[in-house]
Amino acid sequence: MTLDAALEAVIAGNRLLHYLAVMLVFGSSAFLWKIAAPGLRVQLDRRLVVTLRVAALLALLTALAGLPLQAAEIVGSWQAAIDRALLQKLLRTAIGQAWLCRMLLALLLVFSMRRQPGHVRGVLVSSAILLASLALNGHAAMDQGLRGFLHGANHVVHLLCGGAWLGSLPSFLLCLRLLEHPVARNDAGATLRRFSSAGHVAVAGVLLSGVVNTMLVLGRWPTDWSSPYQLLLSLKILLTAAMVTLAVVNRYLHVPHMQNDARLAVAAIRRCTLIEIGLGMAVLALVSVFGMLEPA
Repeated sequence: MTLDAALEAVIAGNRLLHYLAVMLVFGSSAFLWKIAAPGLRVQLDRRLVVTLRVAALLALLTALAGLPLQAAEIVGSWQAAIDRALLQKLLRTAIGQAWLCRMLLALLLVFSMRRQPGHVRGVLVSSAILLASLALNGHAAMDQGLRGFLHGANHVVHLLCGGAWLGSLPSFLLCLRLLEHPVARNDAGATLRRFSSAGHVAVAGVLLSGVVNTMLVLGRWPTDWSSPYQLLLSLKILLTAAMVTLAVVNRYLHVPHMQNDARLAVAAIRRCTLIEIGLGMAVLALVSVFGMLEPA
């Protein structure tokens, strides 16, 4: 593997871990605050708290690595990642300012983890802002004026809806397990019904903002597969369509069957959701790569 290829792989891997960590915290805290029945909020939070703390710390560490890795990419040398003079120069650029902003937000997210079980509003707000700040870099930041503002705003919607969808799925799986507990069954059922309704909004937001993003960046559908950017974007669209299909199957095929055979229906929902999570991670991996490519 060449130096450039190794650098690109490490940068893409760092971006992927950052996306996963921030979206997990945001989606889980949104689930706890808005979706979970009051009687389950504390119980679910206690089961998730260690995972969310680890994810918040990972978000901080991957944010910290962002600027040195960008310096290494610009120069084409690993040594640039620890070049103090170069890093100081970068801090005075838009790239450096965006990195400083993200670092402060990541620190705020870590500090917000010091809370009582069930009190997730601070975590939700800090993770939402950190996730939205990812729109400061990338293709949405290339436009200027009103178009730039609208592109950035649309990208924020795309990130938040995607984070709410993918990031809440582990909490959804945890709630499925509570259906087996007689004491928690009613609250778990109510929570799953709320999740179903909220899921429609998140999925619709991802699809609509994704279409707008594609039009703003390319001005057309990605049909030229000789372009690496358009090929990877097409794969992302395909995987997202598969995720939507699984979500629809869960909601309109498996959920109604819970009245007839709850055990089999819950097992089917769990399998589909696990596949959905895997596809979502693959989507983020693609985004982590083609986000570094020139759109063409």
